[in-house]
Amino acid sequence: MADPDTESVDPADGEAVRNALERFAGATAVSEGDDGSVVADFRGRTHVTVHPGGRVETGMPLHEFSGVPERLVFDHDAGELRVERDGVTYTFRRP
Repeated sequence: MADPDTESVDPADGEAVRNALERFAGATAVSEGDDGSVVADFRGRTHVTVHPGGRVETGMPLHEFSGVPERLVFDHDAGELRVERDGVTYTFRRP
């Protein structure tokens, strides 16, 4: 049985991405851009943006990520978002 606090989301599914980001960051931290992108803003410059079509951009002080993953895996208990593609994983940790 899957862990209820971990969910895998298709990055091209805008509604599922928004729901998962709202749970991950809090509903008040999530907004939609003019281009349809879903943005979770944290403190300062820290953010996660998922564009229509699934491209993901993250930003934190000292590093950032940009790419098109196969899936987004949210571990709500651990406060982690894993961006996964072809055996490569980038982990964003909720501040």
